[in-house]
Amino acid sequence: MVTRILKFPIIHHPFWAMINMGRDFKNLWAHRELLLTLTKREIVARYKQTFFGLGWSLMQPILQTVVYTIAFSVILKSPSAEGIPYAIFVFANLTLWTYFATTTINAMNSLRANSALITKVSFPREIIPISVILSGLFDFIVTFIVLVVLNLFFGFYPNWRFIYIPAILFVEILFILNLSLILSVLTVARRDLTYVVTFFITLYMFLTPVFFPLTALPESIRQYYFLSPMGAIIDAFKNAVFYNYEPKWYSLLIASTLLIVLFIPSYKFFKRAEKLFADVL
Repeated sequence: MVTRILKFPIIHHPFWAMINMGRDFKNLWAHRELLLTLTKREIVARYKQTFFGLGWSLMQPILQTVVYTIAFSVILKSPSAEGIPYAIFVFANLTLWTYFATTTINAMNSLRANSALITKVSFPREIIPISVILSGLFDFIVTFIVLVVLNLFFGFYPNWRFIYIPAILFVEILFILNLSLILSVLTVARRDLTYVVTFFITLYMFLTPVFFPLTALPESIRQYYFLSPMGAIIDAFKNAVFYNYEPKWYSLLIASTLLIVLFIPSYKFFKRAEKLFADVL
């Protein structure tokens, strides 16, 4: 199936490609109510008939924070990281990272999970991975509120640079969207791709870094840290939440420019492949 998809040119001509994208966006907007319905369904289905309900959205970052706080703060004697108490340093990073990792994996599997809907109803298929991304945003907001409460306990109060957080989050959503559009298509053909992507996301997490300060990275790697989208996103988030600093705009600008440019072939790839979904699923 992948071979059949890749046989099509991704973009025929830049002019007509942009015209077609405008048509696709208009069609997507016309189905916005379906997008909201699927997003609500994702949120409800995730916590329906579970004992802790909404508490599961907090469980993963809390448990990971406990584990890594014990490992780095208690065993390795690192009471703080970059001047921030270790527990909330990790929890803040995981607030962003959990949204990135969990949503990317869920979105790449979303087409297979909704195969019955795809084979019976006609609608823009990108609505499915986008609904997963939006439902993950709900979990992020819940976890972020808990982070703000924890910060109050440690003496970090909300400041006016919190207004940058939506812009920072926009870059992260764009990153997830690009990955989801490509990986969801490939996962239709190769289900075991999920295991490969999970491995590389874990590797990416340890290179970012999420559980230790930037200074722990080798100097040769550190200089590339801000070129990584998640590196730029996490650094900007920490600057706003803990230090009341401006984000490093150059790193966010590089990340957002690169992601916007990559969005065009990613989206065209998805739209060309969607014609084959009903036959393969």
